[in-house]
Amino acid sequence: MAELIPVGIAGTGSYAPERVLSNDDLEKLVDTSDEWIFQRTGIRERRIAAADEDSGSMGAMAALRACEMAGIAPDEIDLIVCATTTPDLPFPSTACHIQERIKAWNAGGFDLNSACTGFVFAFNTAVQFVATGTYKRVLVVGTEKLSTIIDYNDRNTCIIFGDGAGAKILTPLEDAGGQGEVLSTSIYTEGGKDDVLCVPAGGSRLPATAETIATGQHFMMMGGNKVYRFAVSTFARLVQDSMKPYGWDQLGRIVPHQVNQRIVEAAMERLDLPIETCYSNIRKYGNTAAASVPVAFDEAYRDDALPKGKIVCCVAFGAGLSWGHYLLRW
Repeated sequence: MAELIPVGIAGTGSYAPERVLSNDDLEKLVDTSDEWIFQRTGIRERRIAAADEDSGSMGAMAALRACEMAGIAPDEIDLIVCATTTPDLPFPSTACHIQERIKAWNAGGFDLNSACTGFVFAFNTAVQFVATGTYKRVLVVGTEKLSTIIDYNDRNTCIIFGDGAGAKILTPLEDAGGQGEVLSTSIYTEGGKDDVLCVPAGGSRLPATAETIATGQHFMMMGGNKVYRFAVSTFARLVQDSMKPYGWDQLGRIVPHQVNQRIVEAAMERLDLPIETCYSNIRKYGNTAAASVPVAFDEAYRDDALPKGKIVCCVAFGAGLSWGHYLLRW
């Protein structure tokens, strides 16, 4: 077996829509308040995409910013892997739309759907292409227009989710200037837990009909307490297991899926780590599913919050049930 090529992060980028939906705005839609939402989630506001924005257009904006940071022209990209729960169309892939928008004419592309864990799974997939020498420059995008599958009469979901996109460009570590060396990755699924988090209708099991639309089955359904218990235990276990070969003294920052600030706090308490170790921007954006890890990572990088020479641990968990991680030496 050929020796694997070390993989690094050449560039990172993100995009947030202009429209802000605050907790005060939600008070006018459902029985809630800013205090109630913030106490339970740590969220103050979230972004909502405009009518003429879709997952592809937001993903393209994040991709172009990642290309700019990497100093790579879009036509130098070999492959686009797009993680999204809200594709522009059932087919073709949103990756194809991103390719067209950024003019990455020499790239192949495909979508990957694993809900909130999507970007971590897509990142893991991209690493394999670069590490084996199949491709040299892989663009990974996480993009979501979750406002299209949220019922704004459902207090359980409408207070949590928002829209946005994030991206990373993976290359051989040498081409990335030694930045963001990938140390490990993981993908896990348990399977079939539709009662925890799902959109019931719109697929081959329950195609769209007048009845499914009238009964709101194309909106996201969530079992809140089950999500909380799963996320806290999974967050802590992922960080512990992935850091075991290196030791806590090597940990510089945790950049998790921005699921809920109270979940993050509970997991950090279980890990006996200071909350400051964890980078969070959920207050501004809410939970953006597949976009949340790359958006938070990009902001952490631009805020100079990723300690040099230390390990950055990225973890995610979501529908499926699914969970995974990647570790970087920054």
